[in-house]
Amino acid sequence: MNKVYSSGVISFCLVLIVVIFSILIFPGGAYAEDVDCNMCHPIKSKGDNVHTAISMGCSACHSNVNAQKFPHDLGGSSYGLAAEGADLCVMCHDSGKFSGEKTVHMPVAGGMCTSCHNPHSSKEKNLLLSDNVCFNCHDKASFEDKNTHPPVAGGMCTSCHNPHQSPNAKLLLSEAPELCMMCHDSAAFTKSTVHMPVASGMCTSCHSPHASPNSKLLLGDNICFNCHDSSQFSGKKVVHMPVASGMCASCHDPHSSDQSKLLLSDALCYNCHDQSTFEGKSMHPPVAGGMCTSCHNPHQSDNAKLLVAEPPELCMMCHDSSVFKRSMVHVPVAGGMCMTCHAPHASATDKLLVSDTLCFNCHDNTPFKDSTHPPVAAAECASCHDPHSSEEATLLRNSDICYNCHDIEIFTKSVVHSPVESGGCLTCHNPHATPQKKLLLSKDICLNCHDSSKFSGKRVVHAPVAAGKCTSCHNPHSSNAAKMLDPDMPKLCGKCHGTKEFVRRDKHGPVFIGMCMYCHEPHQSGEEKLLTDSVPSLCYSCHRVSKFMKKNVHPPVQTGQCMECHEPHSSNNRDILRANHMDLCTQCHPEVLKEPHAGFVPGHKLEGPKDPKRRGKAFTCASCHDPHSSESPKLYRYKAKTNYDLCDYCHEKGEKKN
Repeated sequence: MNKVYSSGVISFCLVLIVVIFSILIFPGGAYAEDVDCNMCHPIKSKGDNVHTAISMGCSACHSNVNAQKFPHDLGGSSYGLAAEGADLCVMCHDSGKFSGEKTVHMPVAGGMCTSCHNPHSSKEKNLLLSDNVCFNCHDKASFEDKNTHPPVAGGMCTSCHNPHQSPNAKLLLSEAPELCMMCHDSAAFTKSTVHMPVASGMCTSCHSPHASPNSKLLLGDNICFNCHDSSQFSGKKVVHMPVASGMCASCHDPHSSDQSKLLLSDALCYNCHDQSTFEGKSMHPPVAGGMCTSCHNPHQSDNAKLLVAEPPELCMMCHDSSVFKRSMVHVPVAGGMCMTCHAPHASATDKLLVSDTLCFNCHDNTPFKDSTHPPVAAAECASCHDPHSSEEATLLRNSDICYNCHDIEIFTKSVVHSPVESGGCLTCHNPHATPQKKLLLSKDICLNCHDSSKFSGKRVVHAPVAAGKCTSCHNPHSSNAAKMLDPDMPKLCGKCHGTKEFVRRDKHGPVFIGMCMYCHEPHQSGEEKLLTDSVPSLCYSCHRVSKFMKKNVHPPVQTGQCMECHEPHSSNNRDILRANHMDLCTQCHPEVLKEPHAGFVPGHKLEGPKDPKRRGKAFTCASCHDPHSSESPKLYRYKAKTNYDLCDYCHEKGEKKN
């Protein structure tokens, strides 16, 4: 029997069975209220939460459905509904809850109730489509971060937002700060001095209401600078540690305080500074009066100790300057070094003197320990200082005193460190003693001048930089190489990285000329291997990008995986390939070794000593295929549509091609 005929008979029989079944079950006209819809739609009435309308019968909503017909006659309406969209829902639900307010949720305003609610049943409360229904429209990524607002983390969007409408922006249940204070203690925000954004109810000017990478849901690491002029807190020589660390809240309450300037307490400085050092038999009046800021800037200063001015100018703001205007004498007097003899805060002696045996506090060698300057250790002060007077500061015997012992050739090579060039040895070294090696002033002395952000904070930091070993690469005094490198590149790099990887037969251009920094950052980088840019953008800084952007692109090139085929430094293979051409290509294209190549038997040869078209090149896969990109299919090196079109570039017509 013909297959088409058989299929038609079967289809006719099935239709006939359905018609007979319909007549038996639904004699005459039968609408939704006359039948048990669960016979065909049982899933609609199952779930943890079932729409109340289900118990009223399907016809409560689907009144236009004629259940006798298959498919059902819907009476000209969607799903046979009695009304469309929200008009159906408000037949039972109070329409006043969904319109009339200043802000209406978009799905509500558009009558799209079922964009959030299942009209029949759901395992979620309120017949919601899912427990993450809000993320059907709102980008979930905006609500996930290192720190998440507890209501957000708990999926309690409606603890802050009305899902339907609100008189407030963003569908908030109430305006800030009243909304925030539904959970947060209002007492913390209503002290005598209130931060302006708090007083204005602008909580979200500082805090993200949903999620943030910063603690306390702050909008940024430097949120205070959104309002406060950052130049008042950075850029000067000395920055108060909490300010430099961005810890504004270690001194100021960000919301409200009973102190001026939103300070945490009236004895705030003693939270960090030992109060016992500010108490004694005699106390400096500003200290006794709690007026720290009469001498110190609380944020930053160009002067040591955050002083508002350098001594003796600072001291002379209160003390009579005529007392100090005499001929050149002892340096503490002539140089205005008041604190050499006087304690600036408190003392156990009269006149705030440092001690009863003041002179020995400076000149006795007992306070010097750890790394000590040899003249100091030997108590040979006069080898550097004139004990009476001098034309040099600190009574030094001459301006080049250091060269009396230290070989001047070490400091006078072609490139000289600026402190050395200006004779500022004490910029880096303590002339007497220090806990650091080489009498350095601090462990991180280089960062006193060099911007620390250039040496930390990025994803990859050069090991010597991370370990604070600047002198692993740089001579701290002078060098015959640029940047005070010692020795110059590439010998410098080879001290740690060895030379094996860089001396193979075929070398990358920058490696050949010893310019490691063409590709690598010397200190830190956001890229792996300290690269100056991501691959392939880095490669394109030298290699013409048009060679890699033709119509057909080799997959490794297309994905920027230059190093899939090439060594970055050197290789024993031509074109600094990771393997010889044949081995490299067949790693991804093994089929060329298993069947005749180029579509004829016995197949085209795969390699040979000479490329007929490219002078001085061996015959390899790259003789016919461009390894990067081509305007022709199959990456043909020359203009061709088929294998045979390509042949004519090397073979005369009629010549045997093998």
